[in-house]
Amino acid sequence: MKTLITFLSVLCFAISANAQWKVGPRVSVGVVTQSETNIPIMPQGDYYTYEFGYVGSPQVSSLGFMAYNNLGPVFLQSEFLATKYTLEFSMTTYKSINAPELYRETHYVIEIPFAAGVNYKNFKFGVGPVFEINVDKDSELAVMENYTDRSKKSDFGFHGLIGYTKGIFHIDLKYHYKFSSMVEDFAFGYDQFMFNKSANRLSIAMGVAF
Repeated sequence: MKTLITFLSVLCFAISANAQWKVGPRVSVGVVTQSETNIPIMPQGDYYTYEFGYVGSPQVSSLGFMAYNNLGPVFLQSEFLATKYTLEFSMTTYKSINAPELYRETHYVIEIPFAAGVNYKNFKFGVGPVFEINVDKDSELAVMENYTDRSKKSDFGFHGLIGYTKGIFHIDLKYHYKFSSMVEDFAFGYDQFMFNKSANRLSIAMGVAF
Protein backbone atom coordinates (compact mmCIF):
# COMPACT_ATOMS: atom_id res chain seq x y z
CA MET A 1 0.00 0.00 0.00
CA LYS A 2 2.86 2.41 0.81
CA THR A 3 4.30 1.70 -2.64
CA LEU A 4 0.97 2.73 -4.16
CA ILE A 5 0.93 5.92 -2.10
CA THR A 6 4.47 6.77 -3.23
CA PHE A 7 3.54 6.15 -6.86
CA LEU A 8 0.43 8.34 -6.62
CA SER A 9 2.41 11.10 -4.93
CA VAL A 10 5.07 11.10 -7.65
CA LEU A 11 2.39 10.99 -10.36
CA CYS A 12 0.50 13.92 -8.87
CA PHE A 13 3.72 15.91 -8.54
CA ALA A 14 4.65 15.20 -12.16
CA ILE A 15 1.22 16.28 -13.38
CA SER A 16 1.25 19.46 -11.32
CA ALA A 17 4.85 20.53 -11.89
CA ASN A 18 3.86 23.29 -14.31
CA ALA A 19 0.40 23.97 -12.92
CA GLN A 20 -0.79 27.40 -11.79
CA TRP A 21 -1.84 27.15 -8.18
CA LYS A 22 -4.11 29.34 -6.07
CA VAL A 23 -3.13 29.47 -2.41
CA GLY A 24 -4.90 30.55 0.78
CA PRO A 25 -5.66 29.81 4.45
CA ARG A 26 -7.49 26.68 5.53
CA VAL A 27 -9.25 25.59 8.74
CA SER A 28 -11.12 22.40 9.61
CA VAL A 29 -12.89 20.67 12.49
CA GLY A 30 -13.81 17.04 12.78
CA VAL A 31 -14.18 13.88 14.82
CA VAL A 32 -12.45 10.52 15.20
CA THR A 33 -14.93 8.00 13.79
CA GLN A 34 -13.94 5.03 15.94
CA SER A 35 -16.65 4.24 18.50
CA GLU A 36 -16.06 3.29 22.13
CA THR A 37 -14.64 -0.23 22.37
CA ASN A 38 -12.70 -2.63 24.56
CA ILE A 39 -9.11 -3.31 23.44
CA PRO A 40 -8.15 -6.99 23.86
CA ILE A 41 -4.72 -7.61 25.39
CA MET A 42 -2.45 -10.63 25.27
CA PRO A 43 -0.32 -10.49 28.46
CA GLN A 44 3.37 -11.29 27.94
CA GLY A 45 4.79 -10.45 31.36
CA ASP A 46 4.25 -10.74 35.09
CA TYR A 47 2.54 -7.39 35.50
CA TYR A 48 -0.87 -6.91 37.06
CA THR A 49 -3.93 -7.81 34.99
CA TYR A 50 -6.09 -4.99 33.66
CA GLU A 51 -8.83 -4.04 31.25
CA PHE A 52 -8.08 -1.39 28.66
CA GLY A 53 -10.39 0.38 26.25
CA TYR A 54 -10.88 3.30 23.90
CA VAL A 55 -13.47 5.75 25.23
CA GLY A 56 -13.69 8.47 22.60
CA SER A 57 -12.16 11.65 21.26
CA PRO A 58 -12.90 15.36 21.63
CA GLN A 59 -12.96 17.59 18.58
CA VAL A 60 -10.19 17.36 15.98
CA SER A 61 -8.92 20.74 14.74
CA SER A 62 -6.59 21.81 11.93
CA LEU A 63 -5.18 25.12 10.73
CA GLY A 64 -2.94 25.82 7.77
CA PHE A 65 -2.89 26.48 4.05
CA MET A 66 -4.35 24.98 0.91
CA ALA A 67 -3.28 25.08 -2.73
CA TYR A 68 -5.79 24.48 -5.51
CA ASN A 69 -5.57 24.16 -9.26
CA ASN A 70 -8.62 23.97 -11.51
CA LEU A 71 -7.81 22.11 -14.72
CA GLY A 72 -11.31 22.19 -16.17
CA PRO A 73 -12.86 18.75 -15.81
CA VAL A 74 -10.29 17.77 -13.16
CA PHE A 75 -8.53 19.44 -10.24
CA LEU A 76 -5.47 19.10 -8.03
CA GLN A 77 -5.42 20.11 -4.38
CA SER A 78 -2.80 20.05 -1.66
CA GLU A 79 -2.74 21.20 1.96
CA PHE A 80 -0.28 21.89 4.75
CA LEU A 81 -2.07 21.59 8.09
CA ALA A 82 -1.15 21.71 11.76
CA THR A 83 -3.54 19.21 13.33
CA LYS A 84 -4.38 18.42 16.94
CA TYR A 85 -6.47 15.47 18.10
CA THR A 86 -6.91 13.66 21.41
CA LEU A 87 -7.67 10.01 22.11
CA GLU A 88 -9.19 8.97 25.45
CA PHE A 89 -8.53 5.57 27.01
CA SER A 90 -9.84 3.88 30.15
CA MET A 91 -8.05 1.38 32.37
CA THR A 92 -9.28 -0.80 35.22
CA THR A 93 -7.29 -3.39 37.17
CA TYR A 94 -9.15 -6.49 38.28
CA LYS A 95 -8.22 -5.70 41.89
CA SER A 96 -9.68 -2.20 41.71
CA ILE A 97 -13.06 -1.37 43.25
CA ASN A 98 -13.10 2.11 41.72
CA ALA A 99 -14.43 3.32 38.38
CA PRO A 100 -12.08 3.07 35.37
CA GLU A 101 -9.41 5.74 35.24
CA LEU A 102 -9.44 8.00 32.17
CA TYR A 103 -6.21 8.81 30.31
CA ARG A 104 -5.81 11.28 27.46
CA GLU A 105 -3.25 11.14 24.68
CA THR A 106 -2.98 14.31 22.59
CA HIS A 107 -1.26 14.21 19.21
CA TYR A 108 0.22 17.18 17.33
CA VAL A 109 0.93 16.42 13.68
CA ILE A 110 1.67 18.13 10.40
CA GLU A 111 -0.61 16.78 7.68
CA ILE A 112 0.27 17.05 4.00
CA PRO A 113 -2.63 15.62 1.95
CA PHE A 114 -2.67 15.63 -1.84
CA ALA A 115 -5.83 14.98 -3.85
CA ALA A 116 -6.71 14.66 -7.51
CA GLY A 117 -10.24 14.36 -8.79
CA VAL A 118 -13.03 15.54 -11.03
CA ASN A 119 -15.16 18.68 -11.13
CA TYR A 120 -18.90 18.65 -11.70
CA LYS A 121 -20.37 22.15 -11.86
CA ASN A 122 -19.44 23.65 -8.47
CA PHE A 123 -18.76 20.27 -6.87
CA LYS A 124 -15.51 18.33 -6.71
CA PHE A 125 -14.75 14.69 -5.88
CA GLY A 126 -11.20 13.63 -5.11
CA VAL A 127 -8.91 11.08 -3.47
CA GLY A 128 -5.24 10.95 -2.65
CA PRO A 129 -2.43 10.15 -0.19
CA VAL A 130 -1.76 11.81 3.16
CA PHE A 131 1.71 12.19 4.66
CA GLU A 132 1.90 12.92 8.40
CA ILE A 133 4.81 14.24 10.44
CA ASN A 134 4.43 13.48 14.15
CA VAL A 135 5.56 16.67 15.87
CA ASP A 136 4.71 15.95 19.51
CA LYS A 137 2.60 13.79 21.80
CA ASP A 138 1.34 14.48 25.31
CA SER A 139 0.26 11.19 26.89
CA GLU A 140 -1.16 10.77 30.38
CA LEU A 141 -0.47 7.04 29.95
CA ALA A 142 3.22 7.84 30.42
CA VAL A 143 2.70 7.79 34.21
CA MET A 144 2.19 4.01 34.01
CA GLU A 145 5.22 2.13 35.30
CA ASN A 146 5.57 -0.14 32.27
CA TYR A 147 4.64 2.42 29.59
CA THR A 148 6.83 2.47 26.48
CA ASP A 149 6.60 5.18 23.82
CA ARG A 150 6.77 3.66 20.33
CA SER A 151 5.90 6.76 18.34
CA LYS A 152 7.20 6.99 14.79
CA LYS A 153 8.48 10.17 13.17
CA SER A 154 6.01 9.92 10.30
CA ASP A 155 2.90 8.09 9.16
CA PHE A 156 0.83 7.60 6.03
CA GLY A 157 -2.82 7.49 5.15
CA PHE A 158 -5.36 8.01 2.41
CA HIS A 159 -8.25 10.43 2.12
CA GLY A 160 -11.29 11.18 0.04
CA LEU A 161 -13.22 14.41 -0.26
CA ILE A 162 -16.47 15.83 -1.54
CA GLY A 163 -16.30 19.59 -1.91
CA TYR A 164 -18.17 22.65 -3.04
CA THR A 165 -16.39 25.59 -4.66
CA LYS A 166 -17.75 29.08 -5.20
CA GLY A 167 -15.23 31.57 -6.50
CA ILE A 168 -12.33 31.66 -4.05
CA PHE A 169 -14.26 29.79 -1.35
CA HIS A 170 -13.89 26.04 -0.74
CA ILE A 171 -15.90 23.79 1.59
CA ASP A 172 -14.85 20.13 1.74
CA LEU A 173 -16.15 17.10 3.59
CA LYS A 174 -13.14 14.83 4.08
CA TYR A 175 -12.51 11.31 5.37
CA HIS A 176 -8.95 10.49 6.44
CA TYR A 177 -8.01 6.81 6.73
CA LYS A 178 -4.84 6.14 8.75
CA PHE A 179 -2.76 3.05 8.07
CA SER A 180 -1.52 2.64 11.66
CA SER A 181 -3.49 1.42 14.67
CA MET A 182 -4.41 3.95 17.38
CA VAL A 183 -2.47 1.84 19.93
CA GLU A 184 0.57 1.24 17.75
CA ASP A 185 2.57 4.11 19.25
CA PHE A 186 2.76 2.81 22.84
CA ALA A 187 2.94 -0.40 24.86
CA PHE A 188 2.77 -1.69 28.44
CA GLY A 189 5.78 -3.89 29.01
CA TYR A 190 5.72 -6.74 26.52
CA ASP A 191 1.93 -7.01 26.40
CA GLN A 192 0.41 -7.12 22.92
CA PHE A 193 -2.70 -5.18 21.94
CA MET A 194 -4.97 -7.34 19.77
CA PHE A 195 -6.45 -4.29 18.07
CA ASN A 196 -5.97 -2.85 14.59
CA LYS A 197 -8.51 -0.03 14.41
CA SER A 198 -7.18 3.39 13.42
CA ALA A 199 -7.90 6.94 14.51
CA ASN A 200 -9.69 7.66 11.23
CA ARG A 201 -11.15 11.14 11.01
CA LEU A 202 -14.18 12.77 9.40
CA SER A 203 -13.91 16.54 9.06
CA ILE A 204 -15.35 19.57 7.36
CA ALA A 205 -12.82 22.05 6.03
CA MET A 206 -13.20 25.63 4.86
CA GLY A 207 -10.68 27.72 3.00
CA VAL A 208 -10.05 30.39 0.42
CA ALA A 209 -7.65 30.17 -2.51
CA PHE A 210 -6.54 33.34 -4.31
